[in-house]
Amino acid sequence: MRRGQAPRETPDESYSKRELMHAAKITAGLFDSIRKAARVRGPAHGGMDWAFSRTDVEALIHRARDGRFRALASDAAAAWEALLNPDDAPAADDEQG
Repeated sequence: MRRGQAPRETPDESYSKRELMHAAKITAGLFDSIRKAARVRGPAHGGMDWAFSRTDVEALIHRARDGRFRALASDAAAAWEALLNPDDAPAADDEQG
């Protein structure tokens, strides 16, 4: 950390880039494209452990469902919503019958 910089506060509810990519099953390139389009601050290079707040993830969801990313990232948006609201997601036992 450079002189004069304060450490970034990590929110209680945060998600790493790694978690978000794994949940959505998307590449780093697609994730970064969605992040930049949503104007969410992120790591300069790599940074798989960068913490994204709930508000950041909600912005990613909105952008993934909108416009040019709709075809590629609508499944990612659904996966991120399930990550934010685990109580609303269907249980694994229900799917297996």
